[in-house]
Amino acid sequence: MAVKSIRLFTDHPMQLLLGGQLSDIEVAYQTYGQLNSAKDNVVLICHALTGDAEPFFDKNNETKGWWQSFMGAGLALDTDRFFFICSNVLGGCKGTTGPSSLNPASGKAYGSRFPAITVQDIVRLEKALLDELQIPHLRAVIGGSFGGMQATQWAIDYPQMVDSVVNLCSSLYFSAEAIGFNHVMRQAIIADPHFNHGDYYDGQAPEQGLSIARMLGMLTYRTDVQLNKAFGRVQKQTPDHFGDTFQVESYLSYQGNKFVDRFDANSYLHLTRALDLYDPAMNYDQDIKRALSRIKARYTLVAVANDQLFKVVDMRKSKALLEENGVQLDYHEFNSDFGHDAFLVEYDFFEPMIRKGLE
Repeated sequence: MAVKSIRLFTDHPMQLLLGGQLSDIEVAYQTYGQLNSAKDNVVLICHALTGDAEPFFDKNNETKGWWQSFMGAGLALDTDRFFFICSNVLGGCKGTTGPSSLNPASGKAYGSRFPAITVQDIVRLEKALLDELQIPHLRAVIGGSFGGMQATQWAIDYPQMVDSVVNLCSSLYFSAEAIGFNHVMRQAIIADPHFNHGDYYDGQAPEQGLSIARMLGMLTYRTDVQLNKAFGRVQKQTPDHFGDTFQVESYLSYQGNKFVDRFDANSYLHLTRALDLYDPAMNYDQDIKRALSRIKARYTLVAVANDQLFKVVDMRKSKALLEENGVQLDYHEFNSDFGHDAFLVEYDFFEPMIRKGLE
């Protein structure tokens, strides 16, 4: 099933929260299931940092979507019951306007001229998409990690439109340590000799820097337990003394090299910074109580206790803030060797919580 595409803000620009504007914005999106006559079975899926608009591929497609095992008839994301919509985020590189897209004003890639974006901007574009599709109400908004932040902001900005929020593995704020990881990853990209201040589309892309960034990111997505089980201290048969000597190093190099084939370095810079900057109260005079008290939706929050990116201490702080401000909260916490990536692979753990959250 081909990805759908639509152009928005063609007659007036979208004003961005941190200044700047974008016009003629292309949005890539996909739908699954059937919209009922009452239009009350719609679930919006918000993807994680480097995801796309296709969480699921049909059986005829040789590749798999990023939520392939969760979606389908009778599964947690039940296509027999719900009509799912998922769009690529603003600033991405999978069909929605981002730094690698052509700037209609110049006819060249935006590159360094792409404006700073926030989660709030991403949500506003998603809302514009639903308006264009004539979707008046959402049964639920569900997302993991970066997608969980979008789901939260949906309930704040459009409280009368959202019945339920399902937030998997995402706190209300990114921690100082997590911001630090993102900073190092961005500096690896910026320091690449091919980066050229972000204007590299006519030449060599900063592949080495992006690969290094991805390798560091992978270490925050899994746990030490999982890495030890998978690789231990096993060495390669033909080691490279300062390169891939251990199997875990070879795995990280593979992940880094694979990533540069599917993602844009500038998009990585913009989206990780949007992740860092996320503050639910950014558009509400920095008053978190004012922001969270707007939420009318039933809210499901799922934490992985040994998540090394969104630490459990921050998830518990988010739980407390939501409860203190009157949010109807259903909180779950469990351990997984997969750490932060658990929401992508641990179906048996997440299935009952997702089902309950969508009811």
